[in-house]
Formats: sequence, structure tokens, C-alpha cells
Amino acid sequence: MTGRKAIRWRRAPPAGRYGRNSARRPTSRHSAKASANAFSNPDLAEWVAGQGAKGVVLLGAQTDFCVAATVKGAFAEGLGVTVVSDAHSTLDSDKERAPDIIARHNEAFEGQGVRMATTAELVEG
Repeated sequence: MTGRKAIRWRRAPPAGRYGRNSARRPTSRHSAKASANAFSNPDLAEWVAGQGAKGVVLLGAQTDFCVAATVKGAFAEGLGVTVVSDAHSTLDSDKERAPDIIARHNEAFEGQGVRMATTAELVEG
């Protein structure tokens, strides 16, 4: 990701403290979010716009909550969206196994106009 800036969003931990694994790279920005949609924090949209970005690349957990909500939030901000199809995850539900939930959401994301890419496709350029 040479020359690209990354932002990592996570739910605010109790008392606003981050865990030991929150090391920051000089090109990364960490910020808290209070709901599934990372764009519910206006700082994210402001930061993305300030970078001159026309789109975002999404990955993470939980596919059926945070990732899906952030896809909608990014579209609402007028951004293009790429979801890394093999870099988001979820848990089994009572009715569906995690791999099936992920596959269903990948298909739904694509149907919504999301560009789907694998990790290898992004890394290889």
C-alpha cells in the first residue's frame, strides 16, 4: 500500500482506552465509532474527503453488521466501494454458517454495485 493512507475504525472501548494491539503506523489514523456504520462518525467522511479519495476499500468484521452497514454508509457519502471478498468475517448464526453468510453478503454487495476484489488482486495491483 505504498503511498496510500489507511484508517482503522473500531468501536470505542470502555473509558475510551485502546488495547495493547493498537500500534499506529505513521500513515494510519485510528478513531472510534459508536455504531455498525463507520460513516456514522462524521470524522470518517471528512477525513476521506480531505484525502481527495473517491472511494474506500472495506474489510473487517462483522460481515453482516459492520461491513454491510459501512457499505451503505459509504454509498450514502457518494463514495465508490470495494469490498475485499476474502478479508471480512462473521460468526455462525442459529440458521446459517459463517461461510454461507459471507458468500451471501459478497453476492449482495456485488448486486449493490460494490467492486469485489480478493486480497491477492489488491496486493498484486
